[in-house]
Amino acid sequence: MNFRIPMLAFLGVLVVAMTPLHSVIAAEEIKMRATATWQSKGSLFLTGENEALFVGGFNGIIFADDGLGNFNAAQLVCPGMMDINLKNDEMSGQGRCIITNAKGHRVFAKWQCKGIATQGCKGDFDLLAGTGPFQGVSGGGEFVLRSAMSKLTADLISGDIDTIGLGIAAWPDLTVKLR
Repeated sequence: MNFRIPMLAFLGVLVVAMTPLHSVIAAEEIKMRATATWQSKGSLFLTGENEALFVGGFNGIIFADDGLGNFNAAQLVCPGMMDINLKNDEMSGQGRCIITNAKGHRVFAKWQCKGIATQGCKGDFDLLAGTGPFQGVSGGGEFVLRSAMSKLTADLISGDIDTIGLGIAAWPDLTVKLR
């Protein structure tokens, strides 16, 4: 009896069975536009003669047209920092975001932007990781952040200011790659 053919067939089945499923399944790429209304809370510290640093975060709801409903009405929480030049209103910031969809699955991202305080901040938004069906997510795109301070409370001794702001964030062309 020739055992060579059954043994080769068994080895072939074993190799296929041991191949990670994510390498067999093609990645899905979704392009979408998204916007979010948000509210921020944090502190504004005077860090120089013409400098301030905002430390805090914003949270809100994302409205997206991904075609699948994965990101529509997802909750957004983004801690971060923003350097502001008080003389010319230039600003630059960076932070992280946690996006949680209706099923509790999360996408983790980082952002950075530059701009003028009265006009908005534009930069990069990068998807880093996720949970559940978003495990292995990647992608990103341009990120635009606009805000208005709605409440300021100042400490007259230190000069520090607690702020509450409102604004909008937009992702005009966000690419989401799912494995």
